[in-house]
Amino acid sequence: MIKRAFLALTAAAAVLISSGGAATAARPQPTEPSLTGSAKLYRKAGDDIRFRFDAHGLGPDARGTFRIDHYLGDEGGWFSGTIDCLIVGGPVAVATGVITASSFPEFVGVRRGFSVYDHGRHDRVGYSWVLDPGNTESVPKCVSAAPFETVESGNFRAVEWLPPQV
Repeated sequence: MIKRAFLALTAAAAVLISSGGAATAARPQPTEPSLTGSAKLYRKAGDDIRFRFDAHGLGPDARGTFRIDHYLGDEGGWFSGTIDCLIVGGPVAVATGVITASSFPEFVGVRRGFSVYDHGRHDRVGYSWVLDPGNTESVPKCVSAAPFETVESGNFRAVEWLPPQV
């Protein structure tokens, strides 16, 4: 009896594995590129740096929002804004957005660039202001630095989409 039950369970498991797992719902195919999620960056000094993205669309037709917070103790600041460009290639996304609100008013209206390497729970993030955080000049659309920062917690999802070939 035990042997028969074991064989039945083994057969059921083989069917699930070969069919891709009946318990897992099939993901719909994307209809546009996207960059979504939030994460806290790792900093040895203890800075609390968080990035959040909800971006969808292709190139300059992209839309969505972003928010960046950076605090060390009681000091720091934040900014948020609207996405104005998104390009996703494989696991890497590059986006830009214009700051619409900030704890530093001089940054409102400035375009900043972001990059994300979606690598499961080992994502990386980059940003255009790495060499000059106080710079108030805008970057061109869809331009940022390579994803050089390490994510401590959270997760980003970069979804590539290519238009159908005619």
